[in-house]
Amino acid sequence: MTKRIVIAGGGIGGYVAAKRIVDGIKQSGADAEVTVINKDPYHFMPPLFFDVALGYATSDDTRAPIQNMEKYGIKAAVDEIQSIDAANRTVVGARGKYQYDYLVVALGIDYGWSAYPGLDKDGVHNYDLDGAIKMKEALNQVKDGQNITILIPELPFRCGIYPYEAATALSAFFRARNKKVSIRLIDPMPAPIAPLGPSISRFLADQLEQYGVEYVPNSKLREVDPSKKEVITASGEFKYDLLVKVPPPRLPKALANSGEDFVFKQDPRWAPALPNARHPKYDDIYMVSEHSLPPMGIGLAGVFVESVAITAATNIVSDLIGGFGPSFVPSPVSCVGYAGDKGWAGTCELPFDPNKGTYAFKCYFTGVYSIGRLLKQSFYHGWIDGLKF
Repeated sequence: MTKRIVIAGGGIGGYVAAKRIVDGIKQSGADAEVTVINKDPYHFMPPLFFDVALGYATSDDTRAPIQNMEKYGIKAAVDEIQSIDAANRTVVGARGKYQYDYLVVALGIDYGWSAYPGLDKDGVHNYDLDGAIKMKEALNQVKDGQNITILIPELPFRCGIYPYEAATALSAFFRARNKKVSIRLIDPMPAPIAPLGPSISRFLADQLEQYGVEYVPNSKLREVDPSKKEVITASGEFKYDLLVKVPPPRLPKALANSGEDFVFKQDPRWAPALPNARHPKYDDIYMVSEHSLPPMGIGLAGVFVESVAITAATNIVSDLIGGFGPSFVPSPVSCVGYAGDKGWAGTCELPFDPNKGTYAFKCYFTGVYSIGRLLKQSFYHGWIDGLKF
């Protein structure tokens, strides 16, 4: 009987898992089919949203039709997932129900804009395409002498290097346009992206200073006052003309609607997962997106989502064909970020700590490159073009 593998979510994690599983099916001859369910008719490359905000990319550059996955042998359905009925191996969508033998949950995260007073009332962001378009409009209206404040409300947050690369990139953006704009970054951490280690943190601190960014560490958000254009933290109050806000991550509604088994008991912002990406209770379910990375000891970034998706796909193919043991998250991974008008790179290893039952971080700064920014853009554009054409 044909095994039904359902991928809940068509973002980075869902797409990577689907392609890997389909490749494994083709190579092994296993009798199985893969269906991706996504609420949008497009697969997006979120890192390109910042380029949209800066005017370096168009909306179409960031996306490719979900239906194009069918050229790889992946079935695609556009539907908004409402919940998971794990007892009956069924994904419940707004338009239909989808039964599975294996389920890969890759639903990303929701955004808790209302978690802090006033945060939902003012500010722009580029964490989705609509937000990036609005941010582009706002940046084009910034005048000489105005202040742009980048706000990190809480930890952890999606794409840990983003606020620091955004601060330097915005500084370079306005310098190139001969606009005298002050930029401030309000951070609850004691140093830039401290969990990635001292070498990357020192580099980012130096870049913030080089690009004239006012860095405000150890600042816990209390509220945003839109009427006064003011960010209020435990350590002080900060005026702004334009607020760029990082979203507080929250558990996707579909998982919150699926019962307590899909809520991480220690912190309800997340969903549980074992180190091999399986769900702790249901061995036919794999949890591969940002919603399950912190319980595994892993930060919120696309490179880690890709690694966990590969792990899940490898384990599902192993179950289908047998012959090898469970796979764990591969290591190391590399990332490239913006440093003003240049690019920089870092590498992270993810050693597993058996005493804690989670992965750990060992990250290293590997250098600044004049073409690094171009390489980053080329990779993401190539990813989308590979599905678009």
